[in-house]
Amino acid sequence: MLLLLLASCNNTDIVPGKDASATGRFMLSLLTEEVTTEDITRAGSFNTDVSKFMVSITDAKGLELVSGMEYGTMEDHDKVLPAAKDYLIEVANCTPQEAVSANEGWGTIRFMASQTFDIVSEETTPLVLECTMANAGLTVIFDESFTTKFPTYAATIQDARNLVFKSTTADKVAYYNISQDQENISLRLTGSAGGWNDRIDKTHHIPLTKGKITRLRVKFNDGSNTDSDVDIDIDTDTSMGETDDEVTVG
Repeated sequence: MLLLLLASCNNTDIVPGKDASATGRFMLSLLTEEVTTEDITRAGSFNTDVSKFMVSITDAKGLELVSGMEYGTMEDHDKVLPAAKDYLIEVANCTPQEAVSANEGWGTIRFMASQTFDIVSEETTPLVLECTMANAGLTVIFDESFTTKFPTYAATIQDARNLVFKSTTADKVAYYNISQDQENISLRLTGSAGGWNDRIDKTHHIPLTKGKITRLRVKFNDGSNTDSDVDIDIDTDTSMGETDDEVTVG
């Protein structure tokens, strides 16, 4: 999807050798990452309407000139910038807070892009930004081998939201704003077959990767010798690629 954005603001950090009144323009071509039906199902509702994307601009000194302005509200006079170096433009479909609070607290995909650019007097500066997934997601799938062994089961994320994956949340994805390319979250896995000895309660540290939705498939290993030594294979898959992981519960 290729759409055009035009935006501008004021700045006094003028390019050396240029008149303080010199101005130029920029034109931004905004591309959004391809979204599949499967992504939409996993994400819940999320915004891909470019007219609602929020535009923020700062100057070389870090002064915020535009803060979360919707593209659709920008007018023609917002096309001119003073000639200057190192502007920074950021575009996103939602705020970091909305990325973890939308969809009844499960969060949503956050598409984002940013780029620095210069404005040259009496010229138009073309920019191309590709908005990609900036946060990370996690969904848990309980294999039949596990649910047969433990009819009562849950996987609870150990954080402030305390989200629970169970039979009624099979299609849910929990989204996280992570500051690094990969971060771990704590996931408590519980299961019960009714008796005191027929249960498990284990906590695992699950790696999440920025820009990906990690799918954890929980299985019961029939080769376990005792109920207290249960092997749980967790296969990690993502919407943007594939990785593998394995965790043994015992």
